[in-house]
Amino acid sequence: MFPSHVVLKELSRRAGGFAYEKLVAPRRDVRPVARHLRNLASIANELLGRPLRPAAGEPGTDAAPAPAPVERKPAAAAGKAPSTRRAPVLVYFDGKDHRTLARVEDLLRGRGFVYQVLDVSADEAERSWATTTAKSDELPLVFVAGAPVGGWQALLQADVSGELGRLVSVA
Repeated sequence: MFPSHVVLKELSRRAGGFAYEKLVAPRRDVRPVARHLRNLASIANELLGRPLRPAAGEPGTDAAPAPAPVERKPAAAAGKAPSTRRAPVLVYFDGKDHRTLARVEDLLRGRGFVYQVLDVSADEAERSWATTTAKSDELPLVFVAGAPVGGWQALLQADVSGELGRLVSVA
C-alpha cells in the first residue's frame, strides 16, 4: 500500500515548514553561532530561489518573518513589474564607513535593485572570506549572485559601463 499523492504532498509541505522554522526563521534569543548558521541558511535559501518557506496557515506564519540580515527594498515603481528575474545582491559591511555604505545603498536603490546589507563586524571569518574573495580590503563590498563586484569605486564603474545591470538581471 503506497501513500496517496495528497498524503505525500502534505508531508512535503510540513517538512518544508519545519525546515523553514528550524533553519531560516530568525530568533532574537539565539547564540551567535546559531545566528550565523541561520544567516548562512537564509543566504543559501535566497540563492536557491527560496525553496524553504513557512507553511501557509501555520500558527505564527501569518506575517512574513524578518530575515536575519537587514533587507532593504527600494520603493516599487507604480504599475511596473520586473520582467526578468533578479540575482541576489549582498553588501558586506563592517560597521565603520557609513558614508560609503550610504552611497552604495543610494546607487542600488536608484537602480531599483533589491539588496541585503550583512554586518560582518562581529564575524572575522565572514569578513575574511568576503575580502579574500573580492581581493580587496575595503568595505563595504558588493556581491551579485555570489560573485564579487567590489567596493564603491568598482560598483560605480560597473554601473557606468552597464555591467551591473547585466549581472543583476538574470534571464
